[in-house]
Amino acid sequence: MKVEIRRGSNLGVFIHEEIITGTVIKVNKKSLRVHMTHAKCTTNGKVVREYDMNVEATFVFWKTIERESGKNAGKTVSLYKSQYGIIEIVH
Repeated sequence: MKVEIRRGSNLGVFIHEEIITGTVIKVNKKSLRVHMTHAKCTTNGKVVREYDMNVEATFVFWKTIERESGKNAGKTVSLYKSQYGIIEIVH
């Protein structure tokens, strides 16, 4: 399964976001093991850097929420997090 890992910050008028794409390689009861292959950094919606990567990391279950806005609005999603960012898995 393909996933997007998102991490971002808001520095006053600048919005910086990093989007990493990867593939889930193992699913455990409370964690996901993900192989990450590509990253894209944006500032205010404009791509400022793109690079390839070859990293595996474990994302641990954080919580389940009901999304109220965005592309998964009205859906229940589970959030997994690590030092690389957050993954949303839609139920």
